[in-house]
Amino acid sequence: MGIGFLKVYNDKKGHEVYIANVSKGGTGIYLNKPLKAGTEVSISFTRRDIEGERRYEDQPGVIAWCSRCGTVYAAGIKFI
Repeated sequence: MGIGFLKVYNDKKGHEVYIANVSKGGTGIYLNKPLKAGTEVSISFTRRDIEGERRYEDQPGVIAWCSRCGTVYAAGIKFI
């Protein structure tokens, strides 16, 4: 899918993440550090709309799950 930027609330440093998929209710990501379920986050990314135009998205969410996947971590974010 592409690259996004993840910001954990109350944390000054953000994280570059790989976005695996996006749906109406949330997104799947890969990142380099684990995050606890329930952690409040905001994820920023660009996508193409139905007309093919690029749209910037900044979605608040919460980590639904996170587990090790080889040398990185896979996580699911539920949009708020």
